[in-house]
Amino acid sequence: MCGACASNRPAANRTDRHGRSQGRWRTYYDEAARTQPFTAGRYRHGRPVGTFRYYGPTGALAQTERYGREGFCEVTYWYPGGQVERRGKAQWLTGAKGARFYWFGPWTRYTETGQVRAVETYTNGSHTATDVYQSGRLTTTEIYKNGQLVEARPVQ
Repeated sequence: MCGACASNRPAANRTDRHGRSQGRWRTYYDEAARTQPFTAGRYRHGRPVGTFRYYGPTGALAQTERYGREGFCEVTYWYPGGQVERRGKAQWLTGAKGARFYWFGPWTRYTETGQVRAVETYTNGSHTATDVYQSGRLTTTEIYKNGQLVEARPVQ
């Protein structure tokens, strides 16, 4: 990218008169040095839009959040080698008490070779069940209440 073109871009990390994040947003592991990015994304009226990227300390992509309407997003966690580690859906809500981000529905966990390891189910942000797989085969269903394992059922 040419230097003149870059100077025409709006500055990152801006807020509007209401204190809400606007436009390009970047954070760094060391804000003073600004060499190793931690997050990169965009906000509109204080809400994330498009794709947010989160990076690990080595610079490898660690997580992505793809936002759609009403704060719904698809979240993907990545192994350092670039394979999908976990994928599911979440929602970003803002209210009187501030912003809240919660998971819902099925979340699939993968091995580094791409096999399904587990499918976790979330309801209103709470972990409610997990189907555990070994060698691609469902072996156990775990039931959770208030985040605690209450029952593990072997699958025949």
